[in-house]
Amino acid sequence: MGAVPAGLPHHSRIEQDPLHVYAYDLVDGRYQPVADAAEELIVEKPFDIRPSLRDIAP
Repeated sequence: MGAVPAGLPHHSRIEQDPLHVYAYDLVDGRYQPVADAAEELIVEKPFDIRPSLRDIAP
């Protein structure tokens, strides 16, 4: 049995060591990957953003 989505339309997971961000959109009741980034995160939903992850990491 798989994980049940929380119903959040946009979700992300951040790994700190090494720094990595995974972003997902809820599509037809399942989360679909929309970004997989270690340097620059590029997403359009819920708003267009392109931060350099290295610039904001501690």
